[in-house]
Amino acid sequence: MLRKSFLFILIFISNSIHAYVDLDLSYTFSERRINSDTTSENDDEAVRTTTKGYTFNWAWYLWEYTAIEFNYSHTTQKLLDTREGSTTDSDGDTLTIKEQETTVITEVSGVGIRQAFAHRKARIIPALSVGYARYVTSGNTNYTFELSGVELPYKVEDEVEVFNSGYAAFSIRFKITEFIGLSLSAKTIAPNFDTSLASQNVTYSAGFSWLF
Repeated sequence: MLRKSFLFILIFISNSIHAYVDLDLSYTFSERRINSDTTSENDDEAVRTTTKGYTFNWAWYLWEYTAIEFNYSHTTQKLLDTREGSTTDSDGDTLTIKEQETTVITEVSGVGIRQAFAHRKARIIPALSVGYARYVTSGNTNYTFELSGVELPYKVEDEVEVFNSGYAAFSIRFKITEFIGLSLSAKTIAPNFDTSLASQNVTYSAGFSWLF
């Protein structure tokens, strides 16, 4: 009975004049390298940061300009520090940090309301979204030590942190064909609904969107 009722609702909404879906997919990749000493000829002694992520936005327009929005994003940030540092204890043993790799994983899943400011057939469609987000962070740090010529790996796991949060996003869709467009967006998360942290959690993305 519940399944039949759900199918009836889907059919009813899909037959509505304004019921349609806007699906956005985007991928992010960036890499940065900082040499520890610009005058050094040893290119291995450097800090490298890599960021990879993808975003999924699914907006169900039940009215002409207003939609229920579901979104999910996954970001992995890695920092690899190959600069060596050593210390010697009172017994004369030298402990060297050969390498340090830190990984931070962020997952955000949210639901909210999207308000468009142009008709679906317009060439440019700006939109504003607000809602609830579940903000989850986790990660680890891998160290490689060397003591008396012997390498000693060591791993530290970070605790998983979960925040009930709010989000706000602004997007612009540029029409390419009748059903395909290019979307640019900026999204901010306020962990624990603390708006003072919103400026520290801003993500910019670009990708393609489909209307169907």
